[in-house]
Amino acid sequence: MLFRLVAADLRTVLKKNIVTFIAVAAVTVANLVYAYGLSSVYGVRTDTLGFADNLALVFAGSAPFEPRPGVMFVPPLGWLFLILLILYTTLDYPTESLHGLGLQALVRCRARTLWWASRFISVAAVTAFSLLVVVCSVVIWSLVVSSSFSAVIHGESLQLANLAPWFLKAAEADALPFFTGLFLAFEALAFAQAVIGFVLGPSVSFVVLMSYLICSAFARHWVLLGNALMLLRWGGIVKEGIATGSSVLFSIVIMSLCLSLGGVWFRRADLIEKGDKI
Repeated sequence: MLFRLVAADLRTVLKKNIVTFIAVAAVTVANLVYAYGLSSVYGVRTDTLGFADNLALVFAGSAPFEPRPGVMFVPPLGWLFLILLILYTTLDYPTESLHGLGLQALVRCRARTLWWASRFISVAAVTAFSLLVVVCSVVIWSLVVSSSFSAVIHGESLQLANLAPWFLKAAEADALPFFTGLFLAFEALAFAQAVIGFVLGPSVSFVVLMSYLICSAFARHWVLLGNALMLLRWGGIVKEGIATGSSVLFSIVIMSLCLSLGGVWFRRADLIEKGDKI
C-alpha cells in the first residue's frame, strides 16, 4: 500500500512540475554563466575548475554580511531563486492530496501513519529529483566548457564568487562533505515546508521558508540552514565557516521532528474540516 501511495504521488508531482524543472535547469546554467563571466573581472583562471567546483558555484551564495560604513549587502538573488524553485516543486501537493482521490486513499488505507509517511517519502524523492536536474545541468555545462570531473573544490571557485584569498583556510577540499550537508539541508527545508503547509497552509509555509532563507543570507549560524547551501559559508574551506557536522545534525533533527511531532498532530487533526479549508 505504501508503494502504491508513493508511486501515485510521484506520477502526479513530477508531471505537474515539468515547467518548474526546466526553470531549475535554466537558473542553474544562468548562475554558472554569471560566475564564469566574472572570471575576467576578478582575474581568476577557470581552466582549473572541475565538476565539483561548477556544482558548488551554482550554490555559491554570498560572503557573510559584516555591516561597515559605505558598504552595501548584495543579496544572492540567483541562489535564492534556485532554492525557492526547488522548494516550490513540493510546496502545495502534500496539502492538496487531502482533497479528492488523496482523501479517498487515506480513508481506504485506514492508517494515518502510513499515509503521513508516504507524503514525506514523496517530498524527499521529488526534492532529490530536483537536485538531480541541477546535477545533470552541471554535467552538461562541464562537458561544454571542458571541465574535468574532479570531486575536489578548489579555492579558485570561491575567489570566482568574490571571496578574497585571505578568507580561505585551504587551497582545496573534498567536495563530498559540502554536498552531503547541502542535500540534507534541502530535505530538511522541504520537510519543514510540508509540515507548515499542512498546519497553516502552503502560502504561509512559502513565506516562512523564504524569510528563513533571507535571514540565512544576512547571518552566519548553523541554525540557519541556508548557510549549509552556500559555498561561501562552508567551513571546509572558508575560515570561520559553518561546519558540515553541525548543519547535518540539525537537518536530521528537523526531519525527525517533522515526522514525529507533525505525525502526532496529523493523527489528531480533523481532516475533513481541514480539507474543506485548504
